[in-house]
Formats: sequence, structure tokens, C-alpha cells
Amino acid sequence: MLVLVAGLVLFLGVHSLRLIPGARDKLQDQLGATPYKLGYTVISLLGFALIIYGKIIAHPPVVIWYPPVWTRHLAFTLVPLALILIVSAYAPGHIRRWVRHPMLAGTMLWAFGHLMANGELSAVLLFGSFFVWSAITFIASWMRETPPPIVKGWGGDLTAIVLGVLAALILMNIHMYLFGVAIIG
Repeated sequence: MLVLVAGLVLFLGVHSLRLIPGARDKLQDQLGATPYKLGYTVISLLGFALIIYGKIIAHPPVVIWYPPVWTRHLAFTLVPLALILIVSAYAPGHIRRWVRHPMLAGTMLWAFGHLMANGELSAVLLFGSFFVWSAITFIASWMRETPPPIVKGWGGDLTAIVLGVLAALILMNIHMYLFGVAIIG
């Protein structure tokens, strides 16, 4: 469990630099843009690798609670919506304008859905950490930034919806092979 926690601290810690006013800019000024980006990337990848490895080796599973069946349906509904939001972060459109930070909102939905549907300690740590981090970062971002510019047309939104649904369908079919949990079948 310590490996998972270490990974979460590294990954979410480096992604939380924006929460501390001026911290990112100060580090970037002191280190230089390229070394800062390189360090950020290395710490992120190391944290991500430790999260994956820590979750894999978290055996035997410590069950905190047994989620009711409806929580699986909740996750089944929230995750495709989360993927649409995540894709819309890269597609200028109305979704991005309304939500402002669709990547964080999508991460929140993904984490909440998985948190509700999993009762193992390692899953609660993983998804609970991502949920809390994304909620705090989402609120902080909303408070400090203005909305993206108004866009005409619905092309970016349609692209986000189609690609988000496609990604959800693909993940549902390979979830068992990637994470050991069957979603359909």
C-alpha cells in the first residue's frame, strides 16, 4: 500500500503546484522552462508508474465495504460522461465553455463512479485521492480563471461526444484485460 500512496503523493503532488499561488512560475523561473517541464514529466511518470504498480501489488485486498449493485450502474453511467468531458478539454466548444475545466470535471466523475463501485482499501485510496484532488483543483480553477471564449457551431462538442462514447465503448470491452474487472460480458 505504501507504493500506491507514494505514487499518489508524487503524481497528485506535482499536479497540485497550480494550487499554490506563484509556485509553478517561481519554480519555472528558478529551473528554466525546459528543466521544469522535464522534471514535471519525470515526476508525473514515476508517480503514475508507482500508482499502477502499487495497485497491482495491493494483495490480499482489504475490503472496507461491499458496494451495492446499483453503484456499478452508476459508474457505467458516469464514466462515459467523464470521457466526453475529458475529450472536450481538447475540443473548443460549448461544453468546454460551460464547464471551463472539463478535464478536471471528467476526472471527478470518473473517480467518483469508481469510488462508489469499489470497496477495497486500495481502490478507495486511489479513486478517493483523485476525486478529492480534482474537486479541489476544479474549484480553485473556477475561482481564478475566466471562461474560454464563445465558439460558434457545435463541431467541437459533437467531436467530444463521439470520441468520448467511442473511448467508453473500447474501454468497456478491454477493461477486463487492462484492470482485471469485467464491465460487459
